[in-house]
Formats: sequence, structure tokens, C-alpha cells
Amino acid sequence: MMEVSDASVANTEFPGNRKREANPELTFGQWGELTEETIQQAILTDEERERAREMVRVQAAYLQILDCLSYPVDPDGHVHDLNMLGPTKIAIAWTLALVGFRLSGPQHIKKRGFTAPGCYENAHTWVDAREADTAEEALRPTDKADDPHLPPDTRRLAAIRDGAAPMEMPAAWHTELNVITTNVPRGQA
Repeated sequence: MMEVSDASVANTEFPGNRKREANPELTFGQWGELTEETIQQAILTDEERERAREMVRVQAAYLQILDCLSYPVDPDGHVHDLNMLGPTKIAIAWTLALVGFRLSGPQHIKKRGFTAPGCYENAHTWVDAREADTAEEALRPTDKADDPHLPPDTRRLAAIRDGAAPMEMPAAWHTELNVITTNVPRGQA
């Protein structure tokens, strides 16, 4: 690292880092997050290095929170699909991580994969942590498809077993597309 004592000769090509040379190419984690390797590669002061390590912990919490926000279940057992709220879900997870939320208590629920026609590839449901790892293992002879207290994957298997008619999916909502294009030269808008 080359420190510059006179700001008039600082490297102006890097305005956010005026007193230093350019950082080397950095290696980030699988999700673009900081890692200990990233911190070691970066040209940081001791204070910046400590702050970066703090952010590694925040990022780990953020990824845990984001993972927990996939197909959340409300107190009445309704599953919510937040896939279309990507940026909002990210903002919620990041804010909660920065505020200090961490996964610390005992887990009362766990994820269980869910595959069915029309479901996303990564679909899952949340079940009691004491439940079986698959719906096939959890299905009991007394389970009924209309039992709202059963997870959706178990209700589906009960419906198939009992010969219930498939669910009628409502017609997809849509609106006719109407695109209006206006070409305005820059600076005249």
C-alpha cells in the first residue's frame, strides 16, 4: 500500500479511495459476499479490516434471514410465495441483519422439499422440526386432504391417496399489454 501524504497528488482515478493505490482484484464468496480471503487481499487499515470482519458476520446473518424468508408461513398456516418480491425480500433481510437479528433460539420448524406440478424447482414447506423429512414418511392413514393443520405436501399426498379430484386452478389474471414509446433527445425531457 502506498500512502500519499499530499492530497494534491492523490490518485484521482479512485475518488472513494483517494489516499491509496487501486486495490488488487478481489475474490468474493459464492453469493458475492466478503470472505476472510477478500479481507486479506484488500488493502485495508486495521480499523477497516475489523469493520470488514464485522460485515462478514452481518452478511452471514443476512443469508440466513434471506433463506428463512423463502415460502414463509403465517400463524394460520398459509404459505406465502415471495419470489416476485426479490428486491423487497433482500431489503428486509439486509435491514434485519444490520439491526442485529441473528438465528439464535431453538428451531421449532424446518424446511421440507415440496415437488408437484406447477411448483417452483426450489419449493419447500416449513414443518414442525419433529416431523419426518419427507411427506411420504409423514403421511398417516387418518390424514385428510382438507385438514388445514397439515402441511401442503402431506395434504396433497392424502388427496392423491383418497382419489380426490385435482385442484382447479383459477384462470390466470392478465391484462393486455399497451406499450407507448416516446423518443425524446437527451436533455430535452
